[in-house]
Amino acid sequence: MRLPLFLLFVVIGLCPTDVFAQRRPQQPPKEEPLELPTDPRLVDLHREFVTKAEKLGDEYARKKDWEKARVVFGEVLKLVPNYKPAVEKLKVINGELSHANKKVVTIEAKEGWQDTGIDVTEGSPIAFRAEGMWLLVHESDANGLEIPREIRDYKLGSLIGVVAKSATPDKDTVPFTIGTQKQMNVPQTGRLLLKMHDVNNEDNRGQLRVEISGNF
Repeated sequence: MRLPLFLLFVVIGLCPTDVFAQRRPQQPPKEEPLELPTDPRLVDLHREFVTKAEKLGDEYARKKDWEKARVVFGEVLKLVPNYKPAVEKLKVINGELSHANKKVVTIEAKEGWQDTGIDVTEGSPIAFRAEGMWLLVHESDANGLEIPREIRDYKLGSLIGVVAKSATPDKDTVPFTIGTQKQMNVPQTGRLLLKMHDVNNEDNRGQLRVEISGNF
């Protein structure tokens, strides 16, 4: 006789009002001095790049080409980390990108990696909100269960994701935990896949409704 051991996960979605919306600042950020090197000629090169890059980023932002604006201000921060005008503008841009597009997918507990149909770009903001319930099933006798080493890094039965080159992730691709909700920057460019975290999903039951928002 089969002795199933049940672990029930109830995933309740939260209100997205404060999760996905970010407002523009009412006033432009106060200009702060650049953190430049001491070599005068190198200082001039840094200053010229930052000045021209800011103008380009502002131009893209005015046209609402948020992804190009994000890349430009990201390059500014690579050269001059913590440069406040670029930091503040990037916050606004990421706020726009975080709800530029929205898609709802159903993730089955009994299936492995599932293709969301979403291609994402490294560094771009993305947000998740999951609701519903699913059932994690494992069989055991009186000796109990030993959790396999390969699934100890994440909570058993949790919603996880991965960005891969195809519908089948490489062995070296590192998943990330999503849970009921999550906001993050995409770790690499590729295809977004989701699943329940389990070593064998075939005997699980239920599904989640997952709302995905971002620039895709």
